[in-house]
Amino acid sequence: MAMGPVKDRAATFQHEIVCLDDLVPADDLYRRLEGLVDFSFIRADAAPYYAPEGRPSVDPIVLVKLMLVGALEGIGSMRELLRVAALRVDLRRFLGYGLGERLPVHATISVNQTRRFIDGRLFERLFTRSVALCRDHQFLDGTHLSIDGFHSEANAALSSLRASLGVAPEPEQTSDPHPEPAAPAVAPALTLAPPRRGPAPPRKSSNATAVSTTDPDARLRHKPGQRPRLQHRGQVAVDPKRRCIVACLGESASGYEGDAIAPLLDRARFVVPGLSSIGADRGFGAARVWADCAARGIVAFIPPSPTMLPAGEPATTGQRLALAARAHTTSAEGVWAHARRMADAEGAIAELKLEGTLARARCRGTALFHIQVLIDCTAVNCKRLLAHTGVATGLAAAPSLVAMSADPCSQSPSGGSPHASQKGIAHPSSSPSAIWSFSVCLN
Repeated sequence: MAMGPVKDRAATFQHEIVCLDDLVPADDLYRRLEGLVDFSFIRADAAPYYAPEGRPSVDPIVLVKLMLVGALEGIGSMRELLRVAALRVDLRRFLGYGLGERLPVHATISVNQTRRFIDGRLFERLFTRSVALCRDHQFLDGTHLSIDGFHSEANAALSSLRASLGVAPEPEQTSDPHPEPAAPAVAPALTLAPPRRGPAPPRKSSNATAVSTTDPDARLRHKPGQRPRLQHRGQVAVDPKRRCIVACLGESASGYEGDAIAPLLDRARFVVPGLSSIGADRGFGAARVWADCAARGIVAFIPPSPTMLPAGEPATTGQRLALAARAHTTSAEGVWAHARRMADAEGAIAELKLEGTLARARCRGTALFHIQVLIDCTAVNCKRLLAHTGVATGLAAAPSLVAMSADPCSQSPSGGSPHASQKGIAHPSSSPSAIWSFSVCLN
């Protein structure tokens, strides 16, 4: 075989007429995602956030798609995400930008995420529609959910901790019209501390005595043998059939972890109305959690802590609920629920942290961390759809939910048929895709 000709940079200076649609292969991830999901509902949902007249802004679909791409690629920095998107042809096609167009600057994306859409409603609808798409493709079992929580490092350093000063209590009011004058306060005598030798003692801080000046919502958490860190907490509820995330929540790392079960069940009740059981670890075990699940008609496979169990006969309602919970978790169904929780919930959390962006909070504040959780969980559901629907080309082998803009909450809680607007099925190729032709120079 003879040596090939020399490839120099002369060809990079030539202008060529190319079609961006032809540069992206048919089995590309984002091309398949575009054929599976209709993102047009974002403009209608984002309309209340914009003024009727004024200078045109960036398309909100582009903003949401960029955040979704960051979760799919595991890129937490918006500057890095825009740099990668500017170099990759498939991302330009997915965003609707030609080869000669400049992508939005990172400040535009950050301002929209942290100010315009800070209430999170748009991303709540994005996530619920991804769950509805999983439901319509029959990816949900709908009878059992595995629930688990995780902690993400906050975007704040330990050096930002400052002492939190509370409001001084007011003096007590007395009914005596002629109160005796209070004795003057005597200042304590101050003495010099003896000289200290050796290394400086470690500084001790807690959530009760210190607060971060950069992220006041972050809380100190640590595991045995590890240094404390400022963190946020997230919760996920995973269906066992295809490991789709049905409900998620971003919250503060303080308080009891089991209090998040009720909000998760409220978020999931419209998608899985036939839910009959849940599984979680002993960190969620509490009398109020077991009682709330029993009131909802849901069997909670949550093992109790050994300190909750009585030594003899149960004397309180909490002890009786703890004994009943232990009986549930030691049964064959409880062992199965424990195995599913370790495989589904913990597996989804590992995917969110290792392949997504939830190892560290991108922005500051619980509200913005909740938005990040919603975007990453939406990306996980999109991965499940692309992996199991068989959409490999522009022609979809499975039905595509163009009515993704319909509210999934319109399904009746009794498990009836969805709203008529959700039954509209359209072929992915029925919507024309934008095709660009450019005269480009690689230099």
